[in-house]
Amino acid sequence: MKKLALILALALGGCAQLQGVYTMATTATVPSSSVIIAANSFDALKATAVNYGQYCVAQHFPKPICSAANRRLVIKAVNAGTAARIQLEASINTGQPAVATVYNALISAVNSLNASPINTVKGS
Repeated sequence: MKKLALILALALGGCAQLQGVYTMATTATVPSSSVIIAANSFDALKATAVNYGQYCVAQHFPKPICSAANRRLVIKAVNAGTAARIQLEASINTGQPAVATVYNALISAVNSLNASPINTVKGS
């Protein structure tokens, strides 16, 4: 019986801890000035990604630069970043802080695009 009580106490303590992490993650905010910088970075990288796509088509998908894996990575990052960018538009327009989780999604997309081969092609 004591073991059961101990297990329940530990489990409930873990739930309270997770609830605290969830609350912090969903209520933490980022200043709009940081959001604007990240959004501008994403916009520039998205334009470069479009040039990358056009280059790959025009050059008949030369490998390894235009491999299917690289193209999927770029498309995934652009789609995720675009979704986050749309959600952050209100913060950009009003100057209000943005939810940190959405901002972090945009930063993740920026980092993915920076790590992708989009900067290795000159475009057409």
